[in-house]
Amino acid sequence: MTIPPAIPAATPCVGICSSGIGDSVCRGCMRFAHEVNRWNAFSAAERRLVVGRLDAFLARVLANRVELFDAERLAAALDARRIPRDPTRDPHRWLYDLLRRCGPDLPADCGFRLRPGAGSSPAALCRAVERDCHALSVAHYERYVEPGLRFAAR
Repeated sequence: MTIPPAIPAATPCVGICSSGIGDSVCRGCMRFAHEVNRWNAFSAAERRLVVGRLDAFLARVLANRVELFDAERLAAALDARRIPRDPTRDPHRWLYDLLRRCGPDLPADCGFRLRPGAGSSPAALCRAVERDCHALSVAHYERYVEPGLRFAAR
């Protein structure tokens, strides 16, 4: 996984936190509970690692549902709608932001097309992507993170 150095150190929080109610992976931002709790103590490099992982998971999940064939058109669509984009981040991140912000008013030609079964609307697609990203984050947590936390607690 390549992590661009310019990824901002700002919180990925979306204001829908479930780690406070006992979830090991937040259903809103997909960070692990210990990352949410310790975010303000993380260095910029640690924050970039977390955001890089989240972006990689999002890109993997979104690529299964959408073919992104022209990042320049996508960038132009975001710019025309004044939707901020970080040019150092994966264009799938931009696409997700466009889908979330435009809703049913999604422009016709933005350099991507839906794969069969991707969803009936931008909102349905976003829900499916969020569900799949959460499942991927939970699987990653359970396979790679939780065993280390249990070992460290001994």
